[in-house]
Amino acid sequence: MLKTPKLQRGMTGISIMMILALAGFVLAMAFKLFPFYLEGFKVSSTLKGLASDSRVEGASDREVKELILKKLQIDDVDTVTSDHIKIESSGKKRIVSIEYEARVHMVGNLDAVVVFGDKAVEIER
Repeated sequence: MLKTPKLQRGMTGISIMMILALAGFVLAMAFKLFPFYLEGFKVSSTLKGLASDSRVEGASDREVKELILKKLQIDDVDTVTSDHIKIESSGKKRIVSIEYEARVHMVGNLDAVVVFGDKAVEIER
């Protein structure tokens, strides 16, 4: 068996510092993106709650949008506006979806864009 000197075993101090710097960078990016994903969860739960809300039945499209915006305002969601809420009629049902994107400055001239819009809910007319 080959014997390696004790000085050549393990990681060097520079490689440990590089790994810690990379982990710190990833953690900093996660902290910047987390609020947007939290808002996305709030929007998704608002849409799910809309299906069981009794105030939606018989309400106009404009009233449904106002109801959604009020709920999002209570949840402190500022990125969603009335333009992001889409309501499509299909017979006795309406399909409500919210599609929007959020942009956050990361470092230097690098921005991250997070796109939300894969959720939709059916409500009674």
